[in-house]
Amino acid sequence: MLRRIAAGLVCIAWALWFGGLGSLFLFVTRLFAEDRQTALQAAPRMFLAFERYQLLLAMAALVGAVVWRVLAKSVRVTVLFWMLATASLPAALGPMLLTGKMEQLRARGESSSPEFKKLHGQSMIVYCAETLVLLAAGLTLPWAMREDDKSNGTTLPG
Repeated sequence: MLRRIAAGLVCIAWALWFGGLGSLFLFVTRLFAEDRQTALQAAPRMFLAFERYQLLLAMAALVGAVVWRVLAKSVRVTVLFWMLATASLPAALGPMLLTGKMEQLRARGESSSPEFKKLHGQSMIVYCAETLVLLAAGLTLPWAMREDDKSNGTTLPG
């Protein structure tokens, strides 16, 4: 039972995290296309709020994966854990290494400066990499659950 709860926590945290990244990309892109002035004010706030949110989700996903791994003793769950841990690195390091500097430049009115543009480009690479790793982790979820179900004596169709 606890193993199922841990697996469920991982699934929910992953879905909210991955979905949040997709939503953030979609909403910010659309906002800039529709109303650049509003976007210049709103987008930084959206990213700052999401950075805190994704850290909570990363923590929940990792805690769930650790509990699931301890209870299931599954190599597949271990692989999933390492994928989630890999996605957690940019989620944790991006704000520390990039966002703070970008916010300082933005506060000084230097959001059109070459330094800001360079940091923005690096930030986009970090977000895209995180998204790709999370996509891979999501594709791993059914694989991990299938082995877990087999070890429980239950089987999934197919």
